[in-house]
Amino acid sequence: MALRTLKTDNAINSFTAFQNRFRKVMCDSSKRDIPLKLNDEQLEALYNAFTPVIETSIYAEMEHVMNAIRTSFDAVTDGKDENIKPDAYMSNDKHFKRFITHIVTNYQSLQAQRINIIMVYNKAYQRLEDGLFGETFVSENGFQTAYELHNQLIQAFHDGYHDLLFEGTILDTGKKIEEKVIEPVVQRYDVKMQELLEGGEDG
Repeated sequence: MALRTLKTDNAINSFTAFQNRFRKVMCDSSKRDIPLKLNDEQLEALYNAFTPVIETSIYAEMEHVMNAIRTSFDAVTDGKDENIKPDAYMSNDKHFKRFITHIVTNYQSLQAQRINIIMVYNKAYQRLEDGLFGETFVSENGFQTAYELHNQLIQAFHDGYHDLLFEGTILDTGKKIEEKVIEPVVQRYDVKMQELLEGGEDG
């Protein structure tokens, strides 16, 4: 009986530590442009979702967890829907569950910044980039079009990455990011480039 009480006390203490750290990191309007305010029930749901995937302890992983929450919330507020209202989003059960899914998969995945490194070594991306800034495409469509298309391509990588995290896909290796994020997007942009070239030839 004493052991069970000890475990319960430990769980309560670790949740309280998480709760306090969350409020300090995410709720302070002086540190964040858009604070993330969750009620105790939501915080408990969030805590219970990611604790099974922590291999050490919440204390050891606290900053990693906070970083996952921070970057997942940024993915929500910086997402495609510019009119998003965080309070309304978080009070919607369906959206909140998606948000939790993103945090848990984000915690277990390579960070989004790694896309910019991984893509440089990806052969499909290299081939597309060479074609995009090659003489044929630039002479037909102009450098500005090539530049804008490249920016859209990079954004599409990041959008695709976050879409997969929202769905619960863990992207914990460079190979997974290449196969699930970079290469499908490159295929779409190959088609766009071809259409622009064919349009240019017709014109």
